[in-house]
Amino acid sequence: MGKEWIANLAQDIKQKGHETAESYGRSQHQAEIATTQGKQFFTAFLISLEDDVNEIKRQLQGDVTSSDTIIQRVTPSEVKLTRSRFPWFDARITHQEPNIALDYAKGLGVAGDPSLDRKTCHFAFHVDDDDVLSVQESFNDNPRRFHQPEELARHIVELLFQF
Repeated sequence: MGKEWIANLAQDIKQKGHETAESYGRSQHQAEIATTQGKQFFTAFLISLEDDVNEIKRQLQGDVTSSDTIIQRVTPSEVKLTRSRFPWFDARITHQEPNIALDYAKGLGVAGDPSLDRKTCHFAFHVDDDDVLSVQESFNDNPRRFHQPEELARHIVELLFQF
């Protein structure tokens, strides 16, 4: 009988902490999905990005606006893209769990100073209640969500190549 207060305290913890504990377990599960599937998403994104850039190069071949566009995989989680003109850009894309960041400078004509007027776009992995992974723009009032790696690749190619 002297330990009845412990039983009451344990019951109180169960009642009051149940929702918080379930929420914590769910967030841990989602973080694990973002980690494991995020690497696969990023790899598929890089393949799609390379395909899109190579297709643009093919479409511009022989035109006065043609320019070398270089994609360099620095590490498995970092890629660098450069183009010298029409438009020029200097970009770096990094995957650092649970985020993807695009840091870039660009201009309409020939290459400028890539250290000036740099912009950064952040994207965060998101796992919904059905355990489906997507990537969402961060720090945006109306964030766009990208369900497929190809969608994110297209968005970044448009950011870099559009005037």
